Amino acid sequence: MTKHFVWDRLVRVTHWSVAALFLANYLVTEEGSDIHEWVGYSVVGLVVIRLLWGIIASPPARLSSFLPSPRSALLHLKRVFETREDQHTGHNPAGSVMIWCMWIGLLMTGLSGYLMETDQFWGEDWVEEFHELAANLTFACVCIHVTAIAVMSRVTGNSYIRSMLWKQKRH
Repeated sequence: MTKHFVWDRLVRVTHWSVAALFLANYLVTEEGSDIHEWVGYSVVGLVVIRLLWGIIASPPARLSSFLPSPRSALLHLKRVFETREDQHTGHNPAGSVMIWCMWIGLLMTGLSGYLMETDQFWGEDWVEEFHELAANLTFACVCIHVTAIAVMSRVTGNSYIRSMLWKQKRH
């Protein structure tokens, strides 16, 4: 069994912090409360930190290492289910599409949440509806992401969670 080092500390800390804060905001905090707003701002801040890190980090954390391609994602999934192997040390093509969807969803949720508090958009129903839609779509992506990790771990025998916890992935 070979160890492949995958995610650096900043990637792992931002990943788990965003996950915990988003789920807390989605499932626990009261909508519109001060804590809901500050948790949302924290999520956006962490995503921005991760994106900035992705500009200067080395692969596989570098954003250019996992640009999203739905076509590549579908081909990758087909190949994984045929071969039961996934040799990627960072995000595989399907994971790339999902992470970008979640980042966009998180940023859109945060931006719309901020806009709801501005004078220009205060009381605008469409902004609140957009915020709710963005949060729900992001939550759906999170559910797909978690399910995909479980399925892919089972199909390939790789522990995708291990690489996000302890900086290594075993093959």
